[in-house]
Amino acid sequence: MDTADIPAVHTLERRLFPVDAWPRQMFHDELAQSQTRHYVVAETGGRIVGYAGLMCIEPIADVQTIAVVPEFEGQGIGSALLTELIAESRRRHAADVLLEVRADNPRAQQLYRRFGFEQIHVRPRYYRDGVDALIMRLQLQDDPGSEAAPEPESSVQILSTEAD
Repeated sequence: MDTADIPAVHTLERRLFPVDAWPRQMFHDELAQSQTRHYVVAETGGRIVGYAGLMCIEPIADVQTIAVVPEFEGQGIGSALLTELIAESRRRHAADVLLEVRADNPRAQQLYRRFGFEQIHVRPRYYRDGVDALIMRLQLQDDPGSEAAPEPESSVQILSTEAD
């Protein structure tokens, strides 16, 4: 993700997370912190259909956001985005990857469990609408391999401006 992607990402953010959408400036602020942040977008036909972001301050990586446009769910895009965030966590020598997920979002919870995340805590009424957040953790030090996620549809690309 780069600054040119922010208008499209912010539009999606407001659509996908109407209650908890990040303000546009937050994306600018996140991208400005490249020493500790890593953001990517998924594109098909020049259109952004997903995005994800990571904060890593060794030894902890934290998934800040991950989203896929509903029309493109079930095509491996979320898995590809999460695979990239976990790979970046390893590159940055994180021991654990943490994330918060809505208690009322079983689809996302299932994705994270497939990758080996385990629920470690609940934050009651974490979201603005009063829904609890489940805190999930993936321990990397016990799993030096890389996750094998399904490849997204051939016309979808996960783009990062940072060199691997």
